[in-house]
Amino acid sequence: MAGKGMQGFLPPFKHFATHAIHAGQEPEQWRSGAVVPPISLSTTFKQRAPGEHAGYEYIRSGNPTRDCLEKAVAALDGAKYCLAYSSGLAGME
Repeated sequence: MAGKGMQGFLPPFKHFATHAIHAGQEPEQWRSGAVVPPISLSTTFKQRAPGEHAGYEYIRSGNPTRDCLEKAVAALDGAKYCLAYSSGLAGME
């Protein structure tokens, strides 16, 4: 798998099932310490000041739930990155 056409992909992992259920779900990434990724239902996030967000500002531009999904899908594909969009139309922009 080490060819020019494989740039952007990670080496294959040994234990697919274990990796599939754990990728992107490290409990340390949430302040709550939840073991299962929380589903983010908020539409807006607290900002330090206007235009100064602490990682997320609006649900459609990114949220913790989508971050977990992107990490898991990237891991399952053996890719370094994945992008998930808020709607089917976003892929057409």
